[in-house]
Amino acid sequence: MSQSQLMSEDEAERRATVRELAGYLTRGTALLDRCEILVNAQPGVAPILAAATVLSAGARVAKVLAQVALVESRRRTIVETVQAHKPTPDELLAQDIAKAQANDGARAKLQRRLDALLAAADAQFPDAESPATPR
Repeated sequence: MSQSQLMSEDEAERRATVRELAGYLTRGTALLDRCEILVNAQPGVAPILAAATVLSAGARVAKVLAQVALVESRRRTIVETVQAHKPTPDELLAQDIAKAQANDGARAKLQRRLDALLAAADAQFPDAESPATPR
């Protein structure tokens, strides 16, 4: 057997498998509709489990057919990294307000100390011109 005949036989087998896969997927949608009808018609968990089992088996068969037919497939992995909490704009505003209020307290305390020092200086030197007095 030549290389081209071997390739053509492999290609023919893959094409037949692709046709089988397409037919199987078409039957799978009809099966899904039938399972949905049964689940809605009968109460209980048994119809749901039966439908899930049938659909899972169908997915496995379709995967094998796709591998035989050399259909391109992709697998994705989702990786979630834990990140520090990022404050919302409202939280940032609340922090700014809290800082401003804390600074207002410090400013008031400083203002009281300066006023006390000026009062002490005015009491000690009554005739001297106060630096707070505009010229």
